[in-house]
Amino acid sequence: MPTEWSPQPWTPPYRVMIVGAGTSAFFQANDEERMGTFLPRFRQMIKEWEELGARPVATFVDDVLQMGETTEPFWAWYLIFEIDRLDVAAQMIQAAREPIDGVRLDTWIRLELRLGRPFFATEEETPHYLVDPDRSGYRP
Repeated sequence: MPTEWSPQPWTPPYRVMIVGAGTSAFFQANDEERMGTFLPRFRQMIKEWEELGARPVATFVDDVLQMGETTEPFWAWYLIFEIDRLDVAAQMIQAAREPIDGVRLDTWIRLELRLGRPFFATEEETPHYLVDPDRSGYRP
C-alpha cells in the first residue's frame, strides 16, 4: 500500500459506456439483411448483456446530424450500463464475437467499452474526491 497517499476507493456499481458504429459490412448490406440478420442478433446481444447483469442507464445515438460510416475516433451510438462485476464488461464485448445462428456481430459493428463511474457533480451523494478528506482539490 502506498505510504504517501491513499488509494481512491472504487466499488460497484461500475458504470460502462459501450460506444459503437457500423462497419463497412453494415453499410454495404441491404435493408433486408440489416433488418433480418443484423438487428435480431443485435437486440439479442443487448438482452444477453442484461442476463449477464448489466443494467441499462441511458442510450444516445447521434445519427441526426451525421450519416454514413464513421471513422475512429468517432462513434455513432453510446450505450451506458451499470455492472456489479468487472468480468461482465469483458463478457459484454465477447457477446459480439460469438457466432449465434451464423451471425457474428463483430463483422457488422465496431464496439469499444469504457469503464468509469457516475459523474460526481450530478450523481454522487458524496463526491468521490471527498471520500479522503486529506486530499485537497479534485484528483480523479
